[in-house]
Amino acid sequence: MPFFKDISKASDDALGDDYTSKVSSKMKTKAGPVGVTCETTRVSKDKISLLSKLSFKWAGPSGFSVDKLQLKDNGSHVLETSLVGAAGNPNLKFTFKGDDSQKGDLGVEYSKGMLGLTAEMDIIELKKVSASALVTKGDLAFGGNGTFKMAGSSVDKFSLGASYSSGPIFAALTTDKFAGANLGLMYKVNGDLSLATSSSHSADKPLDSVTIGCVYNAPVGVVKAKCTSGGVASAVLVKDVAKKVTVTPSLQVKNGDIKNASFGFGVVMG
Repeated sequence: MPFFKDISKASDDALGDDYTSKVSSKMKTKAGPVGVTCETTRVSKDKISLLSKLSFKWAGPSGFSVDKLQLKDNGSHVLETSLVGAAGNPNLKFTFKGDDSQKGDLGVEYSKGMLGLTAEMDIIELKKVSASALVTKGDLAFGGNGTFKMAGSSVDKFSLGASYSSGPIFAALTTDKFAGANLGLMYKVNGDLSLATSSSHSADKPLDSVTIGCVYNAPVGVVKAKCTSGGVASAVLVKDVAKKVTVTPSLQVKNGDIKNASFGFGVVMG
């Protein structure tokens, strides 16, 4: 985990990845040197319709790449680019993330050895600057991030966190302005089964919310299941049905109401 944003990635991925309540498909291919991805989602409101977005990716010369040029389903555009190895330093990376709704963030990332640093500035509206730092030493990692509002010259938010990973055990603790804390845990029981939890804590609510889940490598595919303290139970199967074709049927039940359970189905090709 070279950067602070990934400090709790292990438990977050176990409880968050692959779950869906939508019916969608994603197709990946290449047009020469350009990677092309088309994502289509079925939307059911007054009537059923399909919404699609198209993304392009291109690795250019001298470390420059277009990481995402996306045409979204509402007609707007997103552009993300990066430049690696600027000033002859392979550990340095510049990024730009913008769209056509007054968003334009210029960022820089630096990672070497046990240190990972990031900084990002809103160069369109000049509203905020954010930065993060992470130090990794053996099984431990600790760091923090913060956002500074340029209008009013005040700290908008900041977080501190630490993680521990050794053998089958992973734990991460992060705070938000010291007003509350989030704890993520994961334990690998064996090569096929992992257990994970996520919980939020504060002085007003010592145990605000809890999510408990598992990941199991079953003969039929990867099975994930989780339940929350709010009474929501979810399950998903990640199954490779052919070469470069993965399906993810999912189920969500709220407060034991099986009759009104919601279903999702995803397909990824390429």
